[in-house]
Amino acid sequence: MLFLALSAHAQEWSSYFDGALFGTYVTETGPREPQNRLFSTNWFLVGTERQVGQRGAVMFRGRFTLEPLTIPRQGYPQLLQYVSPQNGGPLIDHQRAHDLVEEVAVGLEWRPLQLYIAPVGEPPLGAEPYAQRFSSVDFAEAPFAYDLQEAFHVATRVIAGGVITQFVDLEYGVFHRALSTGRHTSIDNGNIDSWSARATIAPRSLFSGQFSIGRLGDEKSELSSASVSYNGKALAATALWTKRDELAAYGLEATLRGGRHTVMARGESVDRPPGVFNFKMTRTKHVTFGYIFDVMHRTGYRAGIGANVDYHSGNPELQPTYGHKPQSVFAFFRLRTDRATRPTSP
Repeated sequence: MLFLALSAHAQEWSSYFDGALFGTYVTETGPREPQNRLFSTNWFLVGTERQVGQRGAVMFRGRFTLEPLTIPRQGYPQLLQYVSPQNGGPLIDHQRAHDLVEEVAVGLEWRPLQLYIAPVGEPPLGAEPYAQRFSSVDFAEAPFAYDLQEAFHVATRVIAGGVITQFVDLEYGVFHRALSTGRHTSIDNGNIDSWSARATIAPRSLFSGQFSIGRLGDEKSELSSASVSYNGKALAATALWTKRDELAAYGLEATLRGGRHTVMARGESVDRPPGVFNFKMTRTKHVTFGYIFDVMHRTGYRAGIGANVDYHSGNPELQPTYGHKPQSVFAFFRLRTDRATRPTSP
């Protein structure tokens, strides 16, 4: 009945598409047995929305990836990366593929109220996923804080509601904490066992910030997240903090774009469970630098070639295994839409 009532007053549908595709070759230096691997990270987002009068909107959105087919079952090589069992691992020195289906959702809005329902979708928790975040969309590889700050973005049975204003968005949702393993093509559909709440300050401004909290899964793991972002035409930057139970991660990332040139940098400090890399080590520090030259820049998309280099510092305990200066070099071809068109809400 609600859909019929909305459709009776609706305007024309407006559709959009976003996506990014990386073809990457990684080489390693430092460890006793360095790895080389060709793989592809990618994501595709499609959606359509329709205005309803002056205050309402209806939205359908889906987000997918082919990474289960383009990344090996054991993940792609990434020195000093760690994915815990509760997030699709365990993986050490490798990063997992994303889930084949990451979002299938419908959103309803009648300002200032909104409703989000998704059999598979994103709960109101944390900053936008790194693959779609404007400050990191041009990185070919995942951040080292993935296990803490990114793995919760895909859930099932998501039901969320919110109040949106010009100055602040307030959201609350319940969901099932989903877990996929192996090829990451399955959908973990269980009972609702988690909740989260998020406040976003100045959501439609160049500067914005969010703070969110949640309790995840039957184990009632507690998660807190805070971030501040600047999304300008040339410069995009994000500072992030995430804490899950006793583990915390800090990160700062920035991307500067000018004409055909893109320069990227990311710094991270991440807590690790004792014994993952070394029984005495509980924190790792990482810096990533990158550059892309766009060989094609047309209205709506960019195609370029580039490289990212992951450096790791302050880890003398790991020299016997990883060498004096372990690093990974990611050389890649990148094709993506020219700008993120994903609506910030619902």
